[in-house]
Amino acid sequence: MTLAVAAIVLSVGVPSFRGVIMDNRLVSQSNQFVTSVKMARSAAVRYQRPATVCSSANFDAAVPTCSADNDWSDGWFVWVDKDRDALTDANEVIAVFGPIHDASTLSSGTASSFTYDGRGFATTPPGSLTLCDSRTSEMGRLIKVNNVGRTNVKREGCS
Repeated sequence: MTLAVAAIVLSVGVPSFRGVIMDNRLVSQSNQFVTSVKMARSAAVRYQRPATVCSSANFDAAVPTCSADNDWSDGWFVWVDKDRDALTDANEVIAVFGPIHDASTLSSGTASSFTYDGRGFATTPPGSLTLCDSRTSEMGRLIKVNNVGRTNVKREGCS
């Protein structure tokens, strides 16, 4: 009798626990991206220089470079253009974020970077990113960066 009850509890509990883990992973990953955007805004104001968060295929290089790719899954980084030459130097990199979990994707239809001026206002157009995992038709996250540069995260279905 005890084994039957344990088997029923495990057969119901384990799949739902897997869903909880995957949901928490999405929340953590979206929070990581939002943190990087806030970090860029803050750095722009602090240094009174343009600051950018951008996707990067070589985030782990000594001096990473921004890519024009709208796929943020490979990583991204935050940097401040202290010398205003529009080139990333080693002393200008504020933070580096590696690839997200293999089962997840983070992509944008249009945005490969978000830049802020010395007052913390966005100088790039607003954009949104979609964070999804391997589950089909499940709820992912839509991360919007508005025209002022603020972020908003909401649940949204993935296709």
